[in-house]
Amino acid sequence: MDRYWEKTNCNDCNRSSDCFIQNIEKIEEFYNLYKIHINYKKGETIIKEGSRVSNILYVLDGLVKTYIEGPERNIIIKLLKPGDFLGLTSLFGDDTYYFSAAALKETKVCSIDREGIKDLISQSCDFSRETASWYCKNYNIMLTKCLNLGLRQLHGKLANTLLYLNREEFKSIDVFSYITRKDLAELSGMAIESVARILSEFNDEKIIELNRKKIEIKNMELLKSISKNG
Repeated sequence: MDRYWEKTNCNDCNRSSDCFIQNIEKIEEFYNLYKIHINYKKGETIIKEGSRVSNILYVLDGLVKTYIEGPERNIIIKLLKPGDFLGLTSLFGDDTYYFSAAALKETKVCSIDREGIKDLISQSCDFSRETASWYCKNYNIMLTKCLNLGLRQLHGKLANTLLYLNREEFKSIDVFSYITRKDLAELSGMAIESVARILSEFNDEKIIELNRKKIEIKNMELLKSISKNG
């Protein structure tokens, strides 16, 4: 990545074909708004829990983890890929981030004025539908996360995390190249030692295959059963 940040607008942006604006009717006021493309290095903090939401962030490239900071360990809420937003929950509510976010690999985001996004929702039915769909999808992910942390045993927690990381949306990213065992533990609400032990058990039982950082699922049906009943 050549620069840390650069100003642009949708009319001059060379990444518009990768952006959500390609799916909405052209609205000049929004297209002409200044946006800032910001580059983050692997491991760099993008958002700090407790900070104020002034801009909405749209992920153009990379992989981002969103997490809640705890006194002893963090809990990763979800991973964001290109096409995901950061900060949308603040549009019509509290303008405070209740989570942190960090780059798992080199990441580029488009920073957009919060009021500009609110105006776009008011003016574009297509974008309003897309935003509602994004909210519904993320709400379901949060419900699954609550179930995983609160009700499942350790084997079920890790099985659920592996299934989450095997979703179609992550396959083009080669997500396991960027996920550490610590990340797996924070995604599952477990200790690192427990993750290492259960991964070894799953490997011995031919449910998965471990190859350094890579984790390949070999018995999908059994893993789903463990996730459901674990």
